Amino acid sequence: MPLPRTHLIPRKLAGLVAGAGLVLTMWLGAAPAQAAQAMDSASPAVSSTAQHAQASALANSPGISPAAERVRYVSGSSYDCPYERLCVRVYDPTVGSYKVFDLYACHTYSLSYWNGTDGGFFNNQTTGTVARFYNQSGGVVYSSTAYGIAPAGWDWGPIWKIKNC
Repeated sequence: MPLPRTHLIPRKLAGLVAGAGLVLTMWLGAAPAQAAQAMDSASPAVSSTAQHAQASALANSPGISPAAERVRYVSGSSYDCPYERLCVRVYDPTVGSYKVFDLYACHTYSLSYWNGTDGGFFNNQTTGTVARFYNQSGGVVYSSTAYGIAPAGWDWGPIWKIKNC
């Protein structure tokens, strides 16, 4: 015996609700893309700010392992370096400032997310102490005998490790 037509109403209603949910999901899924298009067509100042925020979100802060004795931020290229320290400076795109690592304990330090040609170092260790800067394969790229500073145009790109002593 066939079912009465009143039993079909819940099935049709369920189908309509499911269809409406699918349409709503597709519409909401397109909203971020539409927002991005709207931002792209915004004024240059707004677009530039949005692009900077997006770039900062994708950037990583430079790090070092093992940990440095002290880590600090400076606004420009001049900074102090306490005696018996190798101080290394790299630009941190996540905060828009320079990050300085003071290295005291004798270690081979591994660098992460160090890039750019406007960083440097200040070797203020005891006279004659040699700091070595190594590439990815372990070769010495540069050596600095204390007291010394980074040469002009210092590039962190090829440097993967630092041994401060």
